[in-house]
Amino acid sequence: VVPSRVMAKDVAVWIYHNYPPFIVDIAKEEGLSFDLARLLTDQSDGAFRFRVMVLPRQRLNQRLEAGQPGMVMWVNSAWFGDSDQTKYLWPDPILSDQNVVISPVEVSFDYDGPRSLTGMSIVGIRGHRYKDVDRLIEYGLVERVDMRSERSLIQFVASGRGRVAIVAQSAVQYFMQKLALDDRLFVAETPHSSYQRHILVQPDLEDAHGFVQEALSDVLSSEQWAAIVSDYGINAALTQ
Repeated sequence: VVPSRVMAKDVAVWIYHNYPPFIVDIAKEEGLSFDLARLLTDQSDGAFRFRVMVLPRQRLNQRLEAGQPGMVMWVNSAWFGDSDQTKYLWPDPILSDQNVVISPVEVSFDYDGPRSLTGMSIVGIRGHRYKDVDRLIEYGLVERVDMRSERSLIQFVASGRGRVAIVAQSAVQYFMQKLALDDRLFVAETPHSSYQRHILVQPDLEDAHGFVQEALSDVLSSEQWAAIVSDYGINAALTQ
């Protein structure tokens, strides 16, 4: 049953990817998360109001485990121990993304799997895990330097102070455009990993899940969405 249009149902949209293009400015409500929430709200014709809230991953996990109603954007079922998609509701993907390997143009590095990093120093985001690379770090085969944010990591590598880094392609494309780094960063052709970003929906929000599942195809294929992702520097290929 669709909620009454007179009283729009508020749906919490939890975001823990607190960096561009997903969150650009919380106070100004800028970023893909706010844009997608607004488009879904508009598409619902008064039935739902999707409200973005930025949370650290740990607090988000607590809300999910407590069964609080809400949904999480930009996530993959494997990251929440739900690879068979039976614990939560999972509408169709909203973005195809990759973790790419970047290096300064002057000393461009052609990544060819984790072992090709042996003997190198890799720049990472504090608290992030990197599949198959972490093991090399544990064995002392790869050195790791941590930065606090995607922006600082990308600028660090672009300035030549960092040799190589693994970072989401969506973030790389955003900062390469916004900071004019096209001629300073090299993106290796082989990605570290590829994945689909979805919206996780708590099981008791079946009405919101049903609406989102139906609305996404229209929203993501709209000219409005194409213009939005283009403005963030995101390649159309990631939105297919």
